Amino acid sequence: MGTYTKKRFFAKHAKSSAALVSVGIHALLIVIALSFVAVTVINKEEQKFEAKPVSRPKMQLKKLQVPVNIKKKKVQKPKLRKRIVVMPKLNQQMPDIKMPEITGVKGGLGNAGGDGLGGAGDLGFTMPEMELFGVKSRGEKVFIILDSSNYMMVDQMGGIRAYEIIKSELIRILGELNSTVIFNVAVYSHGGFTAFPEMVPATPANVAKVDAWLKPLNAVKQDAGSTKYGTGTLAPGGTRIEGDFKVDPLKTSPGEWAQPTMLAMKEQADAIFVLSCRWGHLLYETGEVKNANWDEDDKREYEDNIKKARQKLVEENKRRAAKGEPPRVLVSTRSLVRAYFPNAKLPPDTKVRVSYTPDEMVEAFGNMRKQGKDEKGLNQRLGDKKKDQFSLNIIHFVSDDYDSGKDQKFTHVAKRTRGEYKQVKGLSAIQSYVSSSGDE
Repeated sequence: MGTYTKKRFFAKHAKSSAALVSVGIHALLIVIALSFVAVTVINKEEQKFEAKPVSRPKMQLKKLQVPVNIKKKKVQKPKLRKRIVVMPKLNQQMPDIKMPEITGVKGGLGNAGGDGLGGAGDLGFTMPEMELFGVKSRGEKVFIILDSSNYMMVDQMGGIRAYEIIKSELIRILGELNSTVIFNVAVYSHGGFTAFPEMVPATPANVAKVDAWLKPLNAVKQDAGSTKYGTGTLAPGGTRIEGDFKVDPLKTSPGEWAQPTMLAMKEQADAIFVLSCRWGHLLYETGEVKNANWDEDDKREYEDNIKKARQKLVEENKRRAAKGEPPRVLVSTRSLVRAYFPNAKLPPDTKVRVSYTPDEMVEAFGNMRKQGKDEKGLNQRLGDKKKDQFSLNIIHFVSDDYDSGKDQKFTHVAKRTRGEYKQVKGLSAIQSYVSSSGDE
């Protein structure tokens, strides 16, 4: 019964059973399919692929050009403070000279700058430069010192004709200076020197005044027997400078070219030119010579020779004048006697003298410069020492047969003061220089 019942159940529900079996088979197939896909995916992730190289065109990069606008920085010009100094009257024939002293900028306007030796080079300016007989120097304060002693006009030096050329050249050089430069000219001889009391601007008017002042100095128009030369022949316009320029280490106030150089130091000149023919008597006395070989008979003979020599000089100069030549110049009474009486006995020196050394003179110049700076209250303005430099330039006129080489004293002073030394031999050398300067 039971078995029959069970068969009958399946027979009765045959369609349902078949459906169940079909569902079971499909379910199994789905599970198998899912398992196969999962395994396949995992295996594919483990595979490695190799990409084929692809050639792509390369583009050249252009440089980036960006316009840059550079603005120049405006440099403010230094303000100049001008102080007007009223000059004292030189004489009734010369009007007052007013000197503007420019402060604040070392080197003046336009041409200002480095100091001579240094100066306002820090501001980018250029100090004015001048050249006199081949010697060049820079400075905004120029001081020229001219020897007017008889030694400058002896025949071997070119005589008065050469001296006239020297004066003309000096005026020409002053005329070429920028008017912002200030200058002074001092003329010296044995008995002292004459100059303007202050440095003045190099304007055409002031240069013309110096020209008129120097024209009669040692001019050719001298009497045949005249021995009057030197500062006494200057025209009105200058002032005779008096004063004691004694300063350490000197024992006395110096003479000749050194005395006007002291004034240049006091005036704070930075370019000094000395036109001279000799170092001169820069010395001091230490005693007297005893037992000098000189008696009354020697004295009378010497005085008689002086009279005869003067007469001979008059006669010689008359002959020169007839030929249109300038007179002969002799440097002293002793040289006068020796010129016409070579074997005559001359009076001995009764004093013992010692010459100052070049180093002593340089030290004295520096001390006088400091003294002048203190008097003018320039310590703060000048600042460091590099801006307080100066040059002492020597133009040494010698005879055309001079063969002793450079003057060692002059050379040493020029070197110690950052200056130059130049030797000019006789009339031909003077004429040659002036001619070449004119051609330029």
